[in-house]
Amino acid sequence: MELAKAYEPKVAEESHYKRWEECGFFKPELNQDPGAETYSIVIPPPNVTGSLHMGHALQHTIMDVLIRWKRMQGYKTLWLPGTDHAGISVQRKVVEQLRKEENKTPLDIGRDEFVARCWTWKEQYGNTITEQMRREGASVDWSRHRFTMDESLSLAVRNVFCTLYDEGWIYRGLRIVNWCPKDRTVLSDLEVKEETRKDGKLTYLKYPIEGTDRTLTVATTRPETMLGDTAVAVSPSDERYKDLIGKTIALPLTDRKIPIVADEYVDAEFGTGAVKVTPAHDPNDYQIGERHNLEKLLIMNDDGTMNAAAGAEFEGLDRFAAREKVVAMFGDLGLLEKVEDYEISLPVCERCKTIVEPILSEQWFVKMDEMRDLALDLMRTEGVPHFSPQVPHEKVYTLWLENLKDWTISRQLWWGHQIPAWYDDEGNVYVAPTEAAAREKAGGKELKQDQDVLDTWFSSGLWAFSTFGWTGGAGVPADLATYLPTDVLVTGRDIIFLWVSRMIMLTGKFTGEKAFNDVVVTGTVLGKDGKPMSKSRNNGVDPIEMFDKFGVDATRIYLASIATGADIKWNDVGVETYRNFANKIWNATRFCLLNSEGASVDHSDLVERGEMGIADRWIISRLNQTALDVNKSLERYEFHTAVSLLYHFFWDDFCDWYIELKKDEINAGDIAATRRILTVLEIALRMLHPFMPYLTEELWHKLPGTSSAMNNSVYSEAEASIMLTKFPPGDLSAIDPQAEAEMGAVIEVIKRVRNIRTEMQISPSIKFEVHIGAQRSFQEVFRANEAQILKLARAEKIVIGDTLVAPKASAKAVTSEAQIAVPLEGLIDFDKERERLSTQIAKLGEERSRLDAQLSNANFVERAPAEKVEGLRDRSKELEGQIATLQMNLSALG
Repeated sequence: MELAKAYEPKVAEESHYKRWEECGFFKPELNQDPGAETYSIVIPPPNVTGSLHMGHALQHTIMDVLIRWKRMQGYKTLWLPGTDHAGISVQRKVVEQLRKEENKTPLDIGRDEFVARCWTWKEQYGNTITEQMRREGASVDWSRHRFTMDESLSLAVRNVFCTLYDEGWIYRGLRIVNWCPKDRTVLSDLEVKEETRKDGKLTYLKYPIEGTDRTLTVATTRPETMLGDTAVAVSPSDERYKDLIGKTIALPLTDRKIPIVADEYVDAEFGTGAVKVTPAHDPNDYQIGERHNLEKLLIMNDDGTMNAAAGAEFEGLDRFAAREKVVAMFGDLGLLEKVEDYEISLPVCERCKTIVEPILSEQWFVKMDEMRDLALDLMRTEGVPHFSPQVPHEKVYTLWLENLKDWTISRQLWWGHQIPAWYDDEGNVYVAPTEAAAREKAGGKELKQDQDVLDTWFSSGLWAFSTFGWTGGAGVPADLATYLPTDVLVTGRDIIFLWVSRMIMLTGKFTGEKAFNDVVVTGTVLGKDGKPMSKSRNNGVDPIEMFDKFGVDATRIYLASIATGADIKWNDVGVETYRNFANKIWNATRFCLLNSEGASVDHSDLVERGEMGIADRWIISRLNQTALDVNKSLERYEFHTAVSLLYHFFWDDFCDWYIELKKDEINAGDIAATRRILTVLEIALRMLHPFMPYLTEELWHKLPGTSSAMNNSVYSEAEASIMLTKFPPGDLSAIDPQAEAEMGAVIEVIKRVRNIRTEMQISPSIKFEVHIGAQRSFQEVFRANEAQILKLARAEKIVIGDTLVAPKASAKAVTSEAQIAVPLEGLIDFDKERERLSTQIAKLGEERSRLDAQLSNANFVERAPAEKVEGLRDRSKELEGQIATLQMNLSALG
């Protein structure tokens, strides 16, 4: 059989996935072994608004590698897909669509119609990412696809809410919350990011003390909030202000009087030692207000403008305009002490980057103390979840749990899970899974449902068990009993708190099971500039473009080659390397098939190794050692190690050496040699399959002798596919240290001779003598493989002895088992070569001197990017080695 000259990834990608899905290869039910162990993964549900980005591609690759590996091992595997309803994101999309197409707002069309529009948008645009997942080869069970607002998942959400409310874990209360004025909704602490700004201002305001001519100075970064001050606090131990405690301040710009109170919270050494207290706009001030029974005066609207409570002069002003006006008016009154430049840390909405406003608001909360203890007990007693990498994630996760605060779960949106709480005209609340059940509780009264929806992370927190059919009703769904706990969760470090911890807690609370045993934490794929990918930076890399340019398989294996948990700067050259790798495997297979008439894959051919030559025993040993090491690496979630092992086996051992060593036999029509190389290739392709599914499926079907008879026995009734064969476990008895040592010695001699040819610029057409000095045992090895050394080193004669005997004018090299010399007389022009080498040594020496001068400059090393400094050090070391080699070659010329 003859393969096409070049590998066309799109041809394989377009044909194989459709067949895999249609044949049901992704379903766990394909496994016919009733006693098979299960292996399950739930996908972190991407937002329904999204399209595939590099973070998805990385995580999906890792999950697919694991699920394909376990499927081939005979496990009953389930990788469950799904998408998240993405409350704020979808609402934004539809609001914008309404504005652009109809010049309307959500209020113009009403809640029911708006929610219907959101569903329409989801149906129209929400399948983008699922189609892209098919392109990337994700072997998920599409028949089990879940959406966080599916009816069964919505019922689970309502029942969990009601149970937590009935047990006192959910409550409604007035608290300081993070408010996003743009999205007009509350945010959890985890949805707020701190940004350091160097253009902040610290404003010192003087407050007049009634009945005296004294003022009390307070410092603030938010002067506009003084309109909501209801006290000034000082430390009870601060001698400066002891006589002022209990006195009253006439609050400027208002007609209100506020007290001076003593509170232990105030640090007398910090700032002026006096703190303005705004209980409705600061969490610490709120606590002071609770202790002193202060009024909580809310002075802002939900869009960040000032309300009537701020005073007529400020009502309707944006908060930042109000800030400027307050400072100006204090200046006019002679009450502005000073304004200083100040580096400030600002809370910013993670999604829209708006500065978040702490405000007093009535919201729904979950008490986290009992659930926190559930998660901590699981970590302390069982070490679950086990993080990979363990450092620093386990410690960070544990510390965060130990300091966990109550969770704000209500959001002021229309798209999402509407809170299952209803109110009568008197304000009494009735929590129930349905309106009918709430009315029954209310004795038939007319009720109005709470307008808020639940935080998206509330429904996502149930993902590990609601996706398996749990709704809170009687009985245990079959999938839940079979696949929970799942085996591993693959996710990013940014949602360990938002999602991982909550799944652990909620799954434990409602099922009594672990959500998952292991958590693989991926790093961040950075842009080519080394910064996080973002639209504003215009440094994003689209996975689909990479698929089109280099192929899905090359992109996948490049992503898998990233060290687990490490950040990486995107580099097209890295993907190109693996496209070349795919081409190398394609061409190697093409060579094997060109001469395959009468031969076919036969695993029994590798069992009896007694009469085999050294090259065959060596490749079988390398194949099995690689299989053992790849399995071990995958068990440890060291995907980068597995990729490195496979790359070096295919590129170095199989393509560069074994094919070259066996080429003459195969070209001569040796059926046994061809059968053996086809069999080794077939096993190697199976090892590579989880990483490069399309290439391996395409090539596997081309090999003579492959069929459904090669399927793992648990898939005996299925059609033939490499993804259903048995993953090579590796055979310890096939490891042959002697063959590896002997073949390794031969390969090293050939490599050194080739290096000499290159370094001395000897034409490939010129054959020369090679002198080898070695111990007796290896002399026999070199004599037995003389034909191979002559052919692959392009030598005409080999002289082997106990010691190296060669003319003085010889280029020399050393391996662990041999000394090597190539006499140069008659091969090169000595005078010209001396001149060339001297020139090259001088040139490289100048470059190294320049580099060393830079590196010895402490100022440069301190200020230059660490990456650049490291690169210069590496280059200096490389130059040192090159110069040493050139000097050795020069001395060989006499």
